[in-house]
Amino acid sequence: MRERLFPRWGAALFALLPLSEILYLPVDGQTMYAAALACLICALLCAGGAKLAPLWRQYRVLRWALALFTLWPLTASLARMALFLRRTIFPARPLWSLVLLLTVCTLCIAIAGLNRCAMWALPVAWIAGSVVVLSGLLTMGGLHPAYWQPPAASLIEQTGRILNALLPAALALSVSLPDNLAGAAARGLGAGGALTALISLRAALLLGSHTAGLLPYPNFSAAGLAAVGDFARHGEVFFAVPLLLCELGRAAVLACVLLLPVTHSYGVLHLPGKEQKKDA
Repeated sequence: MRERLFPRWGAALFALLPLSEILYLPVDGQTMYAAALACLICALLCAGGAKLAPLWRQYRVLRWALALFTLWPLTASLARMALFLRRTIFPARPLWSLVLLLTVCTLCIAIAGLNRCAMWALPVAWIAGSVVVLSGLLTMGGLHPAYWQPPAASLIEQTGRILNALLPAALALSVSLPDNLAGAAARGLGAGGALTALISLRAALLLGSHTAGLLPYPNFSAAGLAAVGDFARHGEVFFAVPLLLCELGRAAVLACVLLLPVTHSYGVLHLPGKEQKKDA
């Protein structure tokens, strides 16, 4: 009997998607609005995609098309993780070695199956969300309300950029789930989107739009202002580690979707004969 994803696991999978964006998101006065709007649009589209998932999985050609489509967000995840590590933590390491290491880690997680990746996503999402909230609380005293900006015309352009980064992975996942988890997709994206919007607002109010625009990773840099004594001198490290785990989880889930036409399973990697006979 095929293992099934429970709603909480499915919601955690979708929550990883916007949470992993926090590290890389450029920040200005419109980012909070754009992140919230993009996640709302993405949640609606993915809820519809989840309802179509049973029909989509009936045809082998569609499963293979989805697997090929998944290569786009998967390679994007691996590349941006490697670039982040190269620019911040391992400046002396060759970029190709970081990409190779991340690819190996992703595949090692993915061969356990989508079901087990979802089990792993639930605690990771909670840890990442807690760290984001704690980082916001620790920097509350440094916020400058004068940096706040109302919505402007650039909001639409920013929303499009965030959707371009978020939607491919979310759609690939929404039409790959073993059960109808439209509600879980909407809840996960909604929760992750809310945290993404709040943390981008925090960075804008801490750094100001001009300063944030000069930094390659403003949310990561703003987390460094949360240092408390000697123990948390590098607050950005405590902020980055769980969010990198979110990104690694996102890449592993996409790798599971990529392998589904071959594995025919949401659990451990195997090739059951009955599933092969049912393929269209």
